[in-house]
Amino acid sequence: MGNYNFGNYGYNNYGHNFNNQGNDYWNNVFSGVNEGIMVLAVILIIIAIAVAIFMIIANCKMFTKAGEQWWKALIPFYSTFVETRFVGLGWWWFALFMFFGMLTAYVTDMDELFTLQSISSWAIIILSFNMNYNLAKKFGKSGGFAFLCTILPVIGIPILAFGSSKYDENAKVDINGIFNLKR
Repeated sequence: MGNYNFGNYGYNNYGHNFNNQGNDYWNNVFSGVNEGIMVLAVILIIIAIAVAIFMIIANCKMFTKAGEQWWKALIPFYSTFVETRFVGLGWWWFALFMFFGMLTAYVTDMDELFTLQSISSWAIIILSFNMNYNLAKKFGKSGGFAFLCTILPVIGIPILAFGSSKYDENAKVDINGIFNLKR
């Protein structure tokens, strides 16, 4: 059987101990890196929770400015329905939001993933811009502000909520938003 010693578990034939990893330099280095990554992850989670709470408060304030009750901003699908209503869009825009949102969330087959999911993701962005366009008009803002609310809602929505702009229920918006075919 040669010189192999199968009875010395944890040692190779040269007497090096591979079970004692506490003295291994690279294990100590990677242990420190892992601890640093964990601290960074905890900090990022705390920041994400703070931003989420801030956005919830901003949405509640925006709903209040629009004449809706603040708690309606807290109910996930209902808040989208209420928002499409107070920005002046038709009910079918809410149906489109729900359809493309579910399509984005539930497509899991890899063959369909890059086609249907990317198409529905772009559709959600276009629908969001359409809703934010009417929202900006209702608050007396421009189409550029609608772009800001779509791309960086963390900045745009709090400006509407906590800024000096007033909600104008009678502002001229189209039931189809930017997709007004009568222009």
